[in-house]
Amino acid sequence: MAEETISTAILTVATIIAAVVLLNAIYPALYSASGSILSMNSVTVDRMKTDLKVLTEYPGTDAEGHFHLVVWVKNTGDTVIKEADLGLTDVYLYPGNGVTTRISQAAGSRNWQYSILGGDGDNDWDPVETLQVTIDYGSPLPAGTARFRIALDNGVYAEDTFSW
Repeated sequence: MAEETISTAILTVATIIAAVVLLNAIYPALYSASGSILSMNSVTVDRMKTDLKVLTEYPGTDAEGHFHLVVWVKNTGDTVIKEADLGLTDVYLYPGNGVTTRISQAAGSRNWQYSILGGDGDNDWDPVETLQVTIDYGSPLPAGTARFRIALDNGVYAEDTFSW
């Protein structure tokens, strides 16, 4: 009887030690995985709350024959897009010639500028405000069909196809 008690006690202590060793080995991995999951959850929630809608485009040419495009984009999501994030926004124009052009926000040929319409006075793009994007393509384009795309730094984008 004493032998059974000693054997049971030794097995119980060994089981507890094995459980503690296993927990010490697994806990750091679980902790780092939960941090990654929380980080991705935050990114996903940000994307889900962000939405854009291209309202309309107004293409045209200037006196030198250079293509210009004015596009109005509505912030239809719940996220305020900060002025600093607007500087990280990408604008693309696919004029139907097989080449998609990323338009730079820097001065020079093929650039774009923006202004916020219906804003509250700050330079952030709040929900329900409209962003007016003006593209100076810097060269002539033949009449036809083109596609405009605006992509925010978090990966959310809106695009529309138009003709001129």
